[in-house]
Amino acid sequence: MRKSEAKGNKIIIIFRMVSAIIIIVCLLLLYKWHVNNAENANIADSLGNFANLEDADENKENGENAGNGNAEAKLNVNFEELKSRNPDTVAWVKVNNTNIDFPVVKAGDNNYYLKRNFDKEYNGAGWIFADFRNIFPDLTRNTIVYGHNRRNGTMFGNLLYLLDENWDFENENSYFYFATEKASYKAEIFSVYMKNADELNLLAHEFANDAEFLTYVQSLKEQSVHDFNIDITKDDKIITLCTCDNTNKNRIVVHGKLVEQ
Repeated sequence: MRKSEAKGNKIIIIFRMVSAIIIIVCLLLLYKWHVNNAENANIADSLGNFANLEDADENKENGENAGNGNAEAKLNVNFEELKSRNPDTVAWVKVNNTNIDFPVVKAGDNNYYLKRNFDKEYNGAGWIFADFRNIFPDLTRNTIVYGHNRRNGTMFGNLLYLLDENWDFENENSYFYFATEKASYKAEIFSVYMKNADELNLLAHEFANDAEFLTYVQSLKEQSVHDFNIDITKDDKIITLCTCDNTNKNRIVVHGKLVEQ
């Protein structure tokens, strides 16, 4: 065998070995991805009983908004049980007609729950968490909540639906639910958009004065793909839901006006 042929065979063998290693690594990563998603799905299922949406009739029976005709569905959360499992629990968020229905946690920074689940165990899917600068249960003017956009649509992946031109923002799709230990809110959506992560300016949670807050809110409205015609005053508080798109270069953002129920 000529030296050139031997050298060629070695290159082929090395190429095949490298390819096999790459395939094995990819399969292991894919397996881990599925395991992380399954673990979080099991955790979410185990937590589902800690929050329920009472319909208008139940609220009337409980005397809430009785006699004024304004009874409406309300999110009730058992924070005592949730905090016994994870003391970092600060809220619950539920977006209508999506699978977003999770307790919200908060750590000392915005990195901790990027790779940890509700039980504080390592998980690439992370969990739904509030910006560490936000205050609970007395909220800042802008409460910011983050979550990963998993390719199987879990965590905050379903926020992508709200960018679909066929998404109907009428009735129950015009708002979502948010609850803290102190109060339950209906968040009236006033802005939805996708923006490059480097250009995103949503991290403001406190403002120097009322004018700065209202200017900020107006800038959010101007970026929206839909005109929601929601009035926001200096006395209002807002909430921001944020996730990445599938390229990780952009952010999908939903803003809502918090209306206490």
